[in-house]
Amino acid sequence: MLLDMSDAWGARTYERLSANFAAVQDQLVRLTRIGDDDRVLDVASGTGEVAVRAAARGARVTGIDLSEPMLLKAREVAAAAGADITFDLGDVEYLPYEDACFDAVLSNFGLIFAPDHANVASELARVACPGARLGFTAWKPNPKLGELYRRFTEEPIDGREAYEWGREDHVEDMLGEEFELEFEDGTVWLEADSSEEIWELFSESAPPVIALVKRLDEQGAEQFHRAFVELYEQYRTPEGGIRAPRRYLLVLGARK
Repeated sequence: MLLDMSDAWGARTYERLSANFAAVQDQLVRLTRIGDDDRVLDVASGTGEVAVRAAARGARVTGIDLSEPMLLKAREVAAAAGADITFDLGDVEYLPYEDACFDAVLSNFGLIFAPDHANVASELARVACPGARLGFTAWKPNPKLGELYRRFTEEPIDGREAYEWGREDHVEDMLGEEFELEFEDGTVWLEADSSEEIWELFSESAPPVIALVKRLDEQGAEQFHRAFVELYEQYRTPEGGIRAPRRYLLVLGARK
């Protein structure tokens, strides 16, 4: 099952995080060449921003997400934009759609959180028709965060495996037999008044951080909190705020 984003991300928290992603969402829809009457599936749709962008280009769009609160907000976003989009409750590992029924399959930092990567890849290939375009974004592994996690636990952390999708070799292993693949690197800049504000965002929205905090006792959780804030102090600007990079991989594909 996909990590329950209704636990990890409330719709309000996701909206706050997603506000940083507008340029990435535009890039994803543009580079997958979404156009009139394309049948588009937006996987792990969140609050629907990619779906709305695809619909604005004349596509017939379906969004799917595991979180009902997210879908409620996505329907509000679509209605406000005047977009006719179908939003379904469901799991990317078991997509409730027929074979070869979409011309494009998209996901913006969404499908990467499903634990069974091989099953996700199989489902993406199954619902994509011959020649269909694939486009999704994935966070690249963050060595500094990885080192920080290892200071507090050596056990696997829910959500950490999501960063595997940010490695080109892993994507090739998962999808290369079914899709012709291309890759682009990008950076999202997280801006905040303080490193404490970055902590609040991650502790409410990043599954690895949430999982680790739950695992630690009260003292350990506070030590992790302080270490996280100290890490992001490295990104303080001369003006006094925080501007931290989050690097991502944009994956583009064509169904063979």
